[in-house]
Amino acid sequence: MMNDRGDFEPAVRNAAIWSGDSRKVANGKMVDVILEKQGKKELPDLSQVEAVQFGHIMQPVVGRLFQDKHKMELKDADYSITHPRHDWFRSHFDFISADGLALVEAKNYNAAHRNKFDSDTNRIPAADYAQLVHEAACHGVQKIYLAVVFGGQEFQSFEFDISDQEKDDLIKKMAEVWGYCQANTIPAAQTIEQTKIMFPESTDQVIMATRQVEMAVAQLRDIKNQIKNLESAEENIEVQIRNLMAEKQEIRSVDGSSLVTWKSSKSSSRFSSDLFKKAMPDIYEKFIVEQPGSRRFLVK
Repeated sequence: MMNDRGDFEPAVRNAAIWSGDSRKVANGKMVDVILEKQGKKELPDLSQVEAVQFGHIMQPVVGRLFQDKHKMELKDADYSITHPRHDWFRSHFDFISADGLALVEAKNYNAAHRNKFDSDTNRIPAADYAQLVHEAACHGVQKIYLAVVFGGQEFQSFEFDISDQEKDDLIKKMAEVWGYCQANTIPAAQTIEQTKIMFPESTDQVIMATRQVEMAVAQLRDIKNQIKNLESAEENIEVQIRNLMAEKQEIRSVDGSSLVTWKSSKSSSRFSSDLFKKAMPDIYEKFIVEQPGSRRFLVK
């Protein structure tokens, strides 16, 4: 199936587990994946993210660099494939070798990511490896390469032979995730943001604390007090430095390195709801919608 814009619509993305979802799960974001599939959390809009768009622009360049290094002819793999035995397990691809035996996944990463990779030991992050296993499983290949440009300056490639056991292990793990999605159930939240989505409204019920819960609340109270004190100290020091800088944009050390910057950002345009309300009050009222109240988490 050739890729098109419709292939990336939420309805399509949420109808299966894709290689990007395997990445997220490997990064500890399983609950986010489940919430997205269930329509309880919006999929991020990447259309205006420069890093993502630049990655698309760089993909052909990465492909050419790979071909030059490995003397291997590549073809665009501009399609998606569903696993032959699991119709909920799907993937997109970047490149495939001319003989159809190897896949190449292209990445364009910031130079700051370089220390997470080691070409001597073939070490890559778990999220990248999960994506490779996912793609190999869907396409039915054993060999797959990760081709990466770091900071637009350095090219590295990593070669892997994915075993059937690794494919089965990933499919089993993602089947658990898909099971939650289909059953409309959710495991325990992993972040505060997830708790807000999972439990948007409160009831009148009260929980009686155990000794363990009381200790946890006391520890949280102590941590919050420490944060408050540190934030106060931070503000005091920052105010002193800001007063010292006044209109100046930078502080430099004696060796010329930058210590602090305080620069004006470029002017930008934004929609003014106040001006719109004054100019067209009748139309403005038609777009007023009631927002549900939010829950406040307070430690007493």
